[in-house]
Amino acid sequence: MVLRRLLITQLVIYTVAIAFLAYLGVNDFAIYISLVTLAYLATILAYSPLPPKARTAANIVAAVLVAVFLYFAVIRILQILGVSL
Repeated sequence: MVLRRLLITQLVIYTVAIAFLAYLGVNDFAIYISLVTLAYLATILAYSPLPPKARTAANIVAAVLVAVFLYFAVIRILQILGVSL
């Protein structure tokens, strides 16, 4: 039951956030990834007593999302500093 509520909550938050960014005309993929990552981490923390297998999967997904977020953040910082890749 907890997993069902978690998935429904995530679905609603992702839909609202992505629709709002699309409404604003945001075309930067990094912003979408950043917002989805924050929403994912917030919902996982809100539903923290997950079963062990679900917790393991959630930790793996969180690690991947944070790594992708950090990649885009480093690229953006390097652009600001004027470092060419």
